[in-house]
This record gives sequence, C-alpha cells and structure tokens, in this order.
Amino acid sequence: MDKAKIMIVEDEGLVGLDIQNSLQDLGYSTASVFSRASDALECLENESVDLVLMDIHLMGDMDGIEAAKEINERFSIPVLFLTAFANSEVIQRARSVGASGYLLKPFKTKELEAVVEVALYKHRADLDRGILEKRLQRAQKYESLRVMAGGVAHQFNNSLHAVLGNISFALEDLPRESPSRHSLMEAEKSAWKAAELSKQMLAFSGHGFVKTTELDITAFIGQLKHLLKAMLPSSVVLEFDLAHMLPLIKADPGQLKQIVIALILNAMEAIDGKSGIITVRTSCMECDTDYLIPLRSGEFLEEGTYVALEIADTGVGMDSDTIQKVFDPFFSTKFTGRGLGLPASLGLVQAHHGTIRISSKPGQGSTVKVLFPACRTDHHEDNILRAGGSPAWQGSGTILLVDDEEVVRTISRTMLERFGFKVLTAENGTEAVKILNRNSEEIVCILLDHTMPGMSGEQVFQEIRRILPDVKVVLSSGYSEEEATLNFQKGDLAGFLQKPYGFAYMANKIRKVLES
Repeated sequence: MDKAKIMIVEDEGLVGLDIQNSLQDLGYSTASVFSRASDALECLENESVDLVLMDIHLMGDMDGIEAAKEINERFSIPVLFLTAFANSEVIQRARSVGASGYLLKPFKTKELEAVVEVALYKHRADLDRGILEKRLQRAQKYESLRVMAGGVAHQFNNSLHAVLGNISFALEDLPRESPSRHSLMEAEKSAWKAAELSKQMLAFSGHGFVKTTELDITAFIGQLKHLLKAMLPSSVVLEFDLAHMLPLIKADPGQLKQIVIALILNAMEAIDGKSGIITVRTSCMECDTDYLIPLRSGEFLEEGTYVALEIADTGVGMDSDTIQKVFDPFFSTKFTGRGLGLPASLGLVQAHHGTIRISSKPGQGSTVKVLFPACRTDHHEDNILRAGGSPAWQGSGTILLVDDEEVVRTISRTMLERFGFKVLTAENGTEAVKILNRNSEEIVCILLDHTMPGMSGEQVFQEIRRILPDVKVVLSSGYSEEEATLNFQKGDLAGFLQKPYGFAYMANKIRKVLES
C-alpha cells in the first residue's frame, strides 16, 4: 500500500521542518509546511492530501481547531492536532470538530508514526462505510456479469476437458521416441493455460483482487512489534507469544497489516482507557469442518491445517448476543463513526480463504482468532497429464458416470476404464435413476455432473440418497467448488472434481474417495 501524503500546519518553522523530515524518513510524502491556517486552506483547493497535522495555536485570525472544522466540512480530510499542552477545554473543542486525535509535543518518531497510522486507518474505515453502501447498490449489476462469466467458463471447461483428455490418451499411446510427442506436450501446456484463464473468469464476483505472497506470519508480526506498541497508551501492555517454524500462509502484506491494526485497535477500545493487557499469539492447528465457521454466504471452509493469529485482551468482554452482531457492517458498541473494524477484517480474511472465531464473556475479556489456511506443496504435476504408461493405481468395482455432455462422458469413461473400473453412463438424471435402480448392488461410486437439463445435480443427488443412502458421490462441474456445492449440506459429498481435470488428478481423487 502506498504511503500517505501529509500536510503540516505549524507556526514554528523549525518544528514544522523537523516533523516534515521525520515523516519523510518514515516513507510518507509531504506537502508544504504552513504557519497560517488560511494559507493551508488555499493550498487544499488545488492539492490533494491524505492527512493534515495541525498545530492548535497558529499565526493569524484562525486557530487550528477552527481550521480543522473547515477542512472537515469542505474537504473531508482527517486532521490530527499537534500541541505542547492540552487542557480539558481544548480537548473538548478538538472533539467537537471531529478531530482524528492529537499528539503531545515533544514526541518520538515512533509515536508520530503510530498516531498517523491510527488516524489514517480510522479515516479509511469511514470511507469504507460509504464504499460498502455503493457496493450494495451495485450488487445486482455485478451479479448479472458474474452469472454470464460463470456460464461461459462452464462451457469452456467442458470443451477443455475433452481437449486435455484426448491429448492424455494420445501421449499414453505414442512411443516415447515419437517426434509428435513434443507437439502434443506443447498443446497440453497451452490448454492448461486456457484452464487457468477459465478459473479467473469463474472467480469474477466484483471483489477486489488480492495480491498474495507466501509469508511467515510470526516474522510478519515481529516486524510490526514496534509500531503496535507505539499505538497503545502506556496503561496497556502488549505481550507476544509467537510460535516459530509455522507453515507459510498466502496473504497480501498490506491487507494483513490492516487486519492486525484493526484487531489491536478493537482490543485497545475494549480495555476502555483502563490498565490492561493485549496478547498477540501465533500457532498452528488442525481444523475440522465443525470447528471452522462457515462463510456468510453459506460456504464451508476446507478442513486441514490452519495458521492462527490470536488477539486476546483483558477488556470488558461481550455476551453471546453481542458476539452474534459484531460482524454486522453498521453495528457498534462504541460511539458514532465506528463499527466497520471487524466486518472489514472478516471481509479481508475471507478473501484469503480464512475465517474469524471470537470467544468472550462479560468481564473476562475477548479473544479474536483469525485462521488462515496453511500453504501446501503445489502438486501441479497432479494436473499435468502423464506422458506415457498406465496409471500406477488400479481400482475395481462399478462407477456410475452422469453427465449431459457426450464428449465429457466419453473422455471420463475412458479414464475410469483405464483405472480398472466398470463404467455405466447416463446423460441425464432420469436415466441415472433408472440405472441406479437396476444396478444398485454393484455401484461403488457415482461421478455426478452438477448442471444438467431436466433434473439438476442436487435433485439427482436426493434420488441417489433415497435409493443408496451410503454410496459415495463425487460432484463434477465446470464451475468452482464453492459455486457448485452451495446447495449441498456438509458431509453430503465425498469429493469434488472441477473440469477440466487431468488423468493423474482424477485417479488420485477417486482413490482417496474409495479408500476413505
């Protein structure tokens, strides 16, 4: 995230220049230093800044508090007051004009950075409120685009499945020394690139793009220690309990910093100006689907290894009713202007395929646990079709393959037969039910397409459960897993195959399903 541009209004020239140098050393850009409020207001007519550092006592007819009121009304720019002293009357006047805070001179560079970061964060939260309202108004427009993109990608994936399947069969049947092998492998690479493009189309939903990188969350928190400590008043102790050698996570560093700052600010406000302790912990844990709270859309997170970031405080705590409301966008237990900290954090965490759990009791403090999926080794080779030979794993039994696309049935049937299975095929739900009634005793698994004319995948699944309650069902779709499984309950499906899929990937999936 780019550093902010800051204006300084300070009647003592040397002090103003010293603050300007400190801000520049911290990486911020600065506008000119002004000693009069009128000059600063004139500059703001033509220059855009993110924050104004304003001395309360200035040269001229207008003091800093009066200037801050005009800046808020005309430009909606946050103002942070600088003062060598502050009595109750001055503080009350500063609050009345909506100041973002104040800094008592003299101050250290880290104190300056902390107060500036808090002011900028609070202002971004206010802006996010307006952005959220606009996004809600545009939701229907994005939904129509999303449906169109998903439909195109779905059909595209069916075609790619046929292309990649036939390439895999050709590669298996060709001798290793064949000159045609190189051309087929190049075609295979291009087809997988097209599949990645299709995944991007499926991912389109109107949300911002997350630029993730693999990072060590303990090392990341370690880099923020000094900033986080400087954000807190002296009455609040910040403790760290950071585990080492944790799995990496994929995260956007800028957004992860926003999450940490938001949660620290929430913990500080829960302590409510009293003495207290905030503890930051990192750990690793295995999570099943019962522990993972489903996303607000109803989607369930995949069970497995998660890296946890915990922010615990000794504040006032919350009852169960309050916990149920804390993620509502406009709910707040504080004064007007707050309420987007946890909802915004949850949105960022969910964009990283994680979730947030909260535990709290009145008078016993709160613990906010953020869970990020741990990085796994990228077994991309599982999706790259084999260059020759038969699959190492061989299965047995009968699989019912249900798909309305003939080319998909042909390719998938050939794959399954090469794994050693007997395959029965159906082109629609009605035919699948008839075949299932006739062959229920021999079918060990059903590979079910999600989108078909007539009976949908969900309707066929209900008939399958009526006839064979315990048979394992693997759903297959050109849509993403999140989209395709939205109407299924937890535990309904034994697995999911997203088209297009490769030879080895399908073998690995079916093997895991049958051996589980």
